[in-house]
Amino acid sequence: MIEINLSIQNILDGHGIEIALVGMLVVFTALALISAFIYLLPSVLRVVNLAYPLKDLCSLPDCSDTPNDEVLVAISSVLHAVEIGK
Repeated sequence: MIEINLSIQNILDGHGIEIALVGMLVVFTALALISAFIYLLPSVLRVVNLAYPLKDLCSLPDCSDTPNDEVLVAISSVLHAVEIGK
């Protein structure tokens, strides 16, 4: 039968404490970087928007406030097909 020795000396011999501390430091650093990225993202997007402003979407050709007949027909046919499938 194999004897298992569960003692603190095995952790010290295998540098377990150092490995655990380095692992916690890596995870903490990664989480801090993710948090900083999320915190700074709105500011970065404002600067990007100043450099590359979005064009007005309704200034594109064939853009209107009311959908054209083809779009309405497509939507109604999909809704009809979904209703039949139930």
